Amino acid sequence: MIDVKVTEPMIMITCGIGNEESVCSEVLDILFSYGIEARCSWFSGRGFVVVYMERQLNVYTVVRYIVSRNVRGYWVIPIDFVCSTSYEHIARSVVDAILLKGYRLPIKAIGRCRKRGNIIDSCSSLLRYIGNIIENLGIAVIDFRNYEYIIRIEVVYENTFISIYSRSDENLFRIKRPNVI
Repeated sequence: MIDVKVTEPMIMITCGIGNEESVCSEVLDILFSYGIEARCSWFSGRGFVVVYMERQLNVYTVVRYIVSRNVRGYWVIPIDFVCSTSYEHIARSVVDAILLKGYRLPIKAIGRCRKRGNIIDSCSSLLRYIGNIIENLGIAVIDFRNYEYIIRIEVVYENTFISIYSRSDENLFRIKRPNVI
């Protein structure tokens, strides 16, 4: 692996359990072919990897590189914020993410959540909690039909990865698997 200085978690890739190490290897090879230095951490038996890169890189371009090469994963999710796994920390990070992204407020959003581990009780109660906070602050309206943005929360044991992206961008993050006969 290449040791990259001053890096942050930028991308989370979900994959099949047991494929974590091979997904990391594939991703690092792809990024190296584009001249991008990165570091990849896999969590054996947990079904995801985290890619660390320099913050000045355009994460959407990197996502396109990875998705276009059919890595053995399911989703390539950009990471905007990382926080500790607690209702308060996650809510504060979601509020910060909405405000720092420079969106015209209030945004019409929907929440998507996936949890791994037992630190929070359920994604549905977490999303209700966050939805109440951002609606009471007037920075977002939860709209299940006409939403423009997706607030994606990936709870991974003691860390939580948060992304906010346009509804139209979600298809960019799905790895399309070639049909196998």
